[in-house]
Amino acid sequence: MKKIYFILAAAAMFLAVEANAQLGVGVGYNHINTVQKMADESDDESLDGFYIEATYDLNFLDANWGSLGLQPALRYTFGGDSESEEILGVNTRVSIAEHYLDIPVRIKFAMDVMPNLRAFVYAGPTLDFGLSSKYQCRARLSDDQVGKYTYNYYSGKNKVSTIPGFEASNPSSVYRRFDVDMGFAIGAEIYDIATVKLGLDWGLINKNKNRNIADYLITNRNTFYLGLGVRF
Repeated sequence: MKKIYFILAAAAMFLAVEANAQLGVGVGYNHINTVQKMADESDDESLDGFYIEATYDLNFLDANWGSLGLQPALRYTFGGDSESEEILGVNTRVSIAEHYLDIPVRIKFAMDVMPNLRAFVYAGPTLDFGLSSKYQCRARLSDDQVGKYTYNYYSGKNKVSTIPGFEASNPSSVYRRFDVDMGFAIGAEIYDIATVKLGLDWGLINKNKNRNIADYLITNRNTFYLGLGVRF
């Protein structure tokens, strides 16, 4: 009999949580800043892009002062940059493109500030998995010939095409695919349907995988984002 009561109580708690659960989708702008530090010197590289995510709000506590819950999410993040310049009379175009799959897990607090408007703040870790990170340089050698050099930051391999007699050695900057961020965000929920938020994530793990470099060069990835969403 006690087991039956326990099962019924657990089922009631599960249904209560499900009743307060809410699915959402969102898109937004993100600014990825990769910071490299060596001794007292530092350098950074910025990429602009976008994200697409699905969120799932689980409210565990509702009171007069607000609500407290958990918001796991699944997010795709893209960041890129490109620029063109002339080097020794040759027109070149350099580009960088990064793709990530992120799993944020946030503790979220929300409270009513006026009718049909709730303010919220959340904080927590994000697990990042790098899908692709590539550097590419294209050079127009002549009217009918274009040379291309591509470097993969995860495999450490490069590829040279359409440049006769040119051989490139593999650079030693090799990145880890896995990273962990810690971040926070503030935002608002309007009519319990639309959301707007502003957040920042800090990378905690040195992205350099090559031990000879990682011993003295620290590379971290930080992301600022601004987004809109819809709750169902």
